[in-house]
Amino acid sequence: MRICVVDALARSTGSRYTTFDVVGAGPRVVAGLAEKYGEVHFYTYEKALKSINDVSSKDLVLISAMSSDYVALKKLVLKLRARGFAGKIIVGGPISFEYHRILLELPVNYIVVGEAEIPLDRLLSILASGHGDVRRVPALAFSEGGLVKLTTRHIHTPVELLNTIKPWTRVREAFEYPQIYRFYVEVVRGCSNFQRPRIFTENYKCIGCDKCTSSRLQDRLSCPAGIPPGCGFCSVPYLFGPPRSRDPRVIKTEIEELVQHGARRIVLSAPDFLDYMRERLVKEPLTDPCNPPPNKDGIEALLNEIWSIEEVKRGEVVIMIENIKACLVDEEVGKILGKYLKGTTVHIGLETGCDWFNEKILGKPIHLEHVVKASKILVENGLRPYVYLMYGLPFATREVYEETDKAIKTLSSIGIEKITLYKYMPLPATAFEHLKPDIETHRDLIRRIKVLTERYNTALKRKLLGSKIEVWLFKSGNRVYGYPVKHGPVVFVENPPRGKLSGCKGVVKVVDIEARYVRGVLISILECLETAHSG
Repeated sequence: MRICVVDALARSTGSRYTTFDVVGAGPRVVAGLAEKYGEVHFYTYEKALKSINDVSSKDLVLISAMSSDYVALKKLVLKLRARGFAGKIIVGGPISFEYHRILLELPVNYIVVGEAEIPLDRLLSILASGHGDVRRVPALAFSEGGLVKLTTRHIHTPVELLNTIKPWTRVREAFEYPQIYRFYVEVVRGCSNFQRPRIFTENYKCIGCDKCTSSRLQDRLSCPAGIPPGCGFCSVPYLFGPPRSRDPRVIKTEIEELVQHGARRIVLSAPDFLDYMRERLVKEPLTDPCNPPPNKDGIEALLNEIWSIEEVKRGEVVIMIENIKACLVDEEVGKILGKYLKGTTVHIGLETGCDWFNEKILGKPIHLEHVVKASKILVENGLRPYVYLMYGLPFATREVYEETDKAIKTLSSIGIEKITLYKYMPLPATAFEHLKPDIETHRDLIRRIKVLTERYNTALKRKLLGSKIEVWLFKSGNRVYGYPVKHGPVVFVENPPRGKLSGCKGVVKVVDIEARYVRGVLISILECLETAHSG
């Protein structure tokens, strides 16, 4: 079969407004699975739209998307059908939990609900051979006789199978300058937070049984009231289950292959990097986000394995991590991360400055003191912490916003690099999925924390004035962008010189700052890597 895999993640209504340099792990896993059954072509969403005739010439189109990408998905699917594409369209990713809406509204054939490894493999086997009954494929949604059918609920992929999957790595085929992108490599699947919001709503009514905080980790898996696990705004525990860590040698091989095909920036992807191999420390499923402590031997073994790659050892390839839970950070963890990841960013979720609200209402047992302690340790060890806060959350009282106001002032004094304040939006498969954002009740306080956050971030950016940053350069239209090698604010390069710049690594001097980016001038070119883009 001729198979096209389209990465439509974070495309919203059809274009990406932020994180232009991010390439998620999921679509590459799907492409790797599909290679068993035919010739696979990997497309970014933008390239798929521009090359719609090429995409339409394939037998199957597999699209990965998130819930927020519904409009982008609709545009692509309708454009494909308008061009006469008569093959099968299969949709997956976090948006798959909206299978009912998609199948009723869009000309899509199948939705793989949840993790793809088992159902997609079985579906592709049937489509390739022409034999078998799709109704026997687990976690598959489709329309039959005008009715939407779901074969079974979603299933979680065993770690043994995760370690046999070979993700697609030929990134030069899809990205003209792969060196500028942050390629996410999955190291942990699933999340360890199986606490739940203690809420009483039309849809969910907590009965106060305390199963979700039980010392017996197995008890936390199910809730008598049917409340989905984890933070009320997050679907990861429900979608992906408790943590499963991939083998370090498998991760190393994937990174080596990405590097061979031009990647120079790698993010070790996990809902919480410090969950890596932590499930090995317990006999039950890992459902407690803060206990036991991190598996420091496991983490160091992984980082050692990665640092045995010559290009990483020589500093030609930068390794980063993304999210960690503050309650798992201690001095020893800080030293390990500082040893390997000095100079890179680390994201920590706090959400609000109100401890009881985080614990009881959000189902997130992370307190301000955890974040303050973790941030100080990370800064001392040369890392750059970013802290997430949220507004518009259901049930947020005046006290919650007043405590968040105080928290911003506290965080401002300890050297974190950025406070990211974002608006709550309901997602499917979460405890809050039926609850709308509330930005009116405490509008004055929300405005105040927005001002405080912007003021702090602007002050931090102002410290960058005159500094020199290594960036990967990319020219789009008349503008040249610089993506910091170790992540950070995008640089708009002023008065760039003529000639080839895209794909080159250079040094820029920051000369001005804006709310979401900085401006700089190009001082020197360090290297220009050849590209072997094959279209």
